[in-house]
Amino acid sequence: MMDSAGTLTTDDVCLAVREAGFALGPEDISLDPRDERLAVALPGGYMAWFPTNADGSARLKIERKVLHLLADRCRFAAPKIVYVSPSGFDVRATVPGVHKPWDLYRRIQHDPVLARRIGVSLGEILAEQHTRISEVDVADWLPRRVSWPNSCDWIRDRLPDVVEDRELLRHAEKVLQVYEGLSVDPSDCVLVHSDVGLHNVAVDDATDAVNGIFDYDSAAWADRHHDFRYLVFDFGEDNLLEAALSVYEPIVGRTIDVMRVKLYNAVCALIFLALRRGTPPYERSCGRTLDEDLRWANHALAQLD
Repeated sequence: MMDSAGTLTTDDVCLAVREAGFALGPEDISLDPRDERLAVALPGGYMAWFPTNADGSARLKIERKVLHLLADRCRFAAPKIVYVSPSGFDVRATVPGVHKPWDLYRRIQHDPVLARRIGVSLGEILAEQHTRISEVDVADWLPRRVSWPNSCDWIRDRLPDVVEDRELLRHAEKVLQVYEGLSVDPSDCVLVHSDVGLHNVAVDDATDAVNGIFDYDSAAWADRHHDFRYLVFDFGEDNLLEAALSVYEPIVGRTIDVMRVKLYNAVCALIFLALRRGTPPYERSCGRTLDEDLRWANHALAQLD
């Protein structure tokens, strides 16, 4: 399925998805490169995923196992596997609804009611995910640590090339040291998505109700607090996080350490800032300009004072 350069072409994809029942021409195909994988939107609310190397194939296999568990144990909507090819690609039914993270981000700044509604929905989803799948279910195949953030040394190496603010760098180093020294109780380890946020939520276009979440590529058996780290924002009150915890904690019977959530959020903010090395300030990296990344980082660090 690869051309001479080892790259999937639109013709390759058309031929491949035909075996799954999709008769498409190259003009109908748009290739969306991801890390070690290729995503292709298909008609009718489906998505095909192709590995581009052996690591990509392994990642898709793990994610498929996670999605099968979720479909079997949980009530909330996540992508559903509908076809797996012997050649390694799969087709998934997507979560119904629309994906509009930046619109929701802007709106919840001024609409605490909407923020709380989304928070409650995510809290209920995470309560199911964290309680209905056990360590035995994933013991021999799911990663035991989150893939993101990268190592703290990776951040330390890149961050000074992005910012010259010595106070920010000093504060960042302090936070990284706390993160490196953190000890996690095994009872806090659950099946985590590790990238739960507005960017991986599908909502109803008319009501803004959360229909489900997607992108379990970074799933791991790790600290439950990682699943709340992107529910902290760089503005105002923590309405969304507080709403999520208000339903999650009674269901699960555990208290979430908000300061640990904010620590994880700060480390992620530093990673995205470090990721900007070589990117012009005005150019968007992962959806944000340098000023926006700095606002997030400074706000996140201030939350830990």
